[in-house]
Formats: sequence, structure tokens, C-alpha cells
Amino acid sequence: MKLWIFGCRMALFALLLHYGCTPSSVGSYSSLSSDGQPLHSDLTKCSMEYEGLERNPVIVIPGLFGSRLGDSLDGTEVWGMFTFAPRSNMDARQLLKLYHPMRLGTPLHELRDTIHPNGILDNVKVSIMGIKFQLDAYDILIALLDRAGYPPESGSRQNYSYRYPMQFVFAYDWRRDIVENVQALHEFIQEKRTFLQQEYERIYGVKDFDVQFDLIAHSMGGLLARYYLMYGDQALPDDGSLPQLDWRGSLYVDKTIIIGTPNAGYLDTCIEMTSGMRIAPGTPLMPAAVVASFPSYYEMMPPVSTRSLVYEDDPAGPPIDIFSPQVWVDNRWGLMDPKQDEVLKLLLPYAQNRQERETIALDHLSKCLKQAKYLQQALRVPSSPPEDVQLILFLGDAVETSRQAEVNRKTGNIRVSRYQPGDGKVLTTSCLLDERVGGQWQYFLQTPIDWRSVYVMNAAHMGLVNSSTFESNLIYILLLYSTPAQKRELQNQ
Repeated sequence: MKLWIFGCRMALFALLLHYGCTPSSVGSYSSLSSDGQPLHSDLTKCSMEYEGLERNPVIVIPGLFGSRLGDSLDGTEVWGMFTFAPRSNMDARQLLKLYHPMRLGTPLHELRDTIHPNGILDNVKVSIMGIKFQLDAYDILIALLDRAGYPPESGSRQNYSYRYPMQFVFAYDWRRDIVENVQALHEFIQEKRTFLQQEYERIYGVKDFDVQFDLIAHSMGGLLARYYLMYGDQALPDDGSLPQLDWRGSLYVDKTIIIGTPNAGYLDTCIEMTSGMRIAPGTPLMPAAVVASFPSYYEMMPPVSTRSLVYEDDPAGPPIDIFSPQVWVDNRWGLMDPKQDEVLKLLLPYAQNRQERETIALDHLSKCLKQAKYLQQALRVPSSPPEDVQLILFLGDAVETSRQAEVNRKTGNIRVSRYQPGDGKVLTTSCLLDERVGGQWQYFLQTPIDWRSVYVMNAAHMGLVNSSTFESNLIYILLLYSTPAQKRELQNQ
């Protein structure tokens, strides 16, 4: 009898295994299959193969560290190729080239060096003790778009039938101020727009076609995209007032797809500017003084209202105002850390003594904090884009992500004490710019950003673009979903 029952159980198990898991049963009512590469219908394939005026070209805007940097003086690559021994520090020559210039009394936008963007960081080339290999970066996104019928401007193409590129990559110097890079983005858009207008006139006989772009912006790139839509290439006023909110960037943009963007900052910026930064475990340490020289880092700090940093002896007390230079002096953070003076000696060889170095560092810190505070105010203004512009968000919620840290008043040490869902770098609530964080709870999301739609992914920060779910939805948004302006154009034809 027991043997008969055992045999029945095994038969039932085999039956469930067959109908629940085999490829032939995926279409059954009982299948639990939920993974796999996207399959495209004939209609979607036609859209992917279409080349014509109805399809918008795309511009990819990478995030922090996502562009290669080169030195125009000697042609060397400053960021993109990493050679090191395990647990080593960065080479002094690389530090001198990588840090953002600092000079007393000089505005941030006038602090120039010979470093320039040198293309997107499509992959990371690494050499460890003579062993060379490479890691995927933005090559995944570029290849995805190529498969979808957006051939890149440069490099190899999977689609050779297209007569002109439909995918452009905006590489930029991610060390520098975000608004400064937005102004470079505007010039880039005008340049590519003129190029495509010439191509459309040559191929289709249409003169001065109103070329519209779809932006695909990852991480910090999403902040560039949002500012550009709202304010175009306007600079931030130096008196704390806001630039004119006229959505002038939307004149050239239909859809803006934002991926894992820290719209309410992220806590790791504060930690990395005080403790240094490693791209990955075992890679060289970028000293705190170098990281803290980048204006862009301050511009991605979390707002004070989120209570991201509190003192450990009074965690329920007022949050720490991380936009106050005096707080950085008191806690000996970043450029104000006496232990970083050896690095500052290397970065500021013209300074006569330690006091002069501290004066220059404090001046730079103050300028960065001021610009960051003004930028944060500008990006938190409640406003809806014009009807023809769509803001679409992809975010992660599957990785424990730094939410709050406690600071030791005596040492200034920062210790992460709370975690919340995110993508490992950026909190879900930060991507949404959920203003309930640190404030009063309400039932529905409270955000100044008028999102057209939000897609929640089970992925880490870079893994957001390396997902079949992302690919399926991105193709739908780009090729199958039409904005009101596109619908009107089709109706008028």
C-alpha cells in the first residue's frame, strides 16, 4: 500500500513538472513561467525596421562616471581604462588629471583644465597585475537600441539598411556642474538636429523638418534631462532666484525616459566625499579630496528635508544641514579633513602652506554647496510639462539601499543606520522625488514631478538597463506609444 501511494505521488510530481515547466506547456493555464527574452510581434518588427520622419531619433545621456575622459595635451585616457594592483591607491599622475580644478575666487564655470569627454563608457577595460578583461557598462543599452532599429552614430551597427544614424550619445565631463553640462547638451542637440535636417532634406526632400528627440537618461543623466526640459540652457542665477520656468527644452524633445535617477539625491555621495570612493571592491581608492572636488557630487546630495544625516547622540533631533560649509568644517569632512592635506599638497602645488590650501579648499567647497542648493531648488519646483512632452521613469526596488546615516559629533564619522528599498545606490523614493520622506505621511505619492508613467524593476543600479522587462517596455514606449503631438501629425497626413 505504501509503495502504491509513493508511486502515485511520483506520478503526480512528474505530471506537474511536465505541465508546469516544459517549454511546450508555457501557454497552458497552469504554467508559472515568468522569465525569458522578449518576443516581438510582426507589427513591432515593422516598427523596428521603419526608417522615416515619424520615428524620433534618440539621445542617450549616461550617468556619473559614464563617459570616458581624455587629456587633450597628451591624448591619454584619464577615465575608462584601469590598471592597478589589488587594494592599491590611484596613481598620483591620474589624480592630478582627474580632480576638478580649484582656484580662489574663480567661478566654477571658469575653472578649466585640459580634460574633455571622450565618448560613452560602453565598457570598462581593466588590467589587474597584467591580467586584462572588460566589464559591461553602457554597451548593453547601445546594443539594445541598435536591435530596436536605432543604429548608433559611431561604432559597429547590427542594422546596416539604415541610411543615417538614429542613436546619438551625449558624453560629458561628469566631474563638472550639472547646469554647465546641460548647456553643452543644448549645443549637442542643436548640432544633431541640424545634421538630421540636412539628411531628411537630402533623402526625403523635406526642408527644415522639426526634428524631435527622445531622451534616454540614466542616473545623473536624468538630472541633466529634467533641467534641460524645464529651463533649457539657462544658467542658475547667482542670487538664489530661479531661472525662468518655460519648458524651453521641450521644443526639441517628445519623450524623456529617466532610469534610476537620484531626483532626491543619494546618501552615498556624502560617504564617498568623506571616505573616498572605489568603483568596485578591490579597485583603487579615489581619495576623499579628489571626489569632493567634483561639483556634480554635491548636486546629488539628499535634501536636508529627507533627514538623511542626523547626529548619533540625537537621532530624533534636527537633521544635519549638509549644505552649510560650517558643517563640513566642524565635522572635518572631505576637503576640510586635515588628513587629506597630503592629497591637497599634490593637487595644489602652487599653494605656499597648509593654511593657503585650506583657504582654497573652503572657497571651492562653498561654491559647490551654493550651486548644489540652488540646483536642488530649481528641480523641485512643482510644474507639469507641456502636453506633448512625456516624462517616464524606470526605478529599482529590490536592493537594500542607504537611507539614513548617523554622524559622530566628536569624530565626524558617518555610519549608515537605516536602509530602504532601491537599486543599491538610489532609493525608490528618491527616483520618484517623493516629498513625504522626512515629512508627514499621506496615502498617495507626493511629488513635484508629473510622471506620465512609472515602471518598477527588480534590478540594481546598472542592472536596470540589463533586463528583458526593461527592453520590452522601452521598445513599447519608443516605437508603439505616441504622444499627443505625434497623434495629431498622423491624423493630419
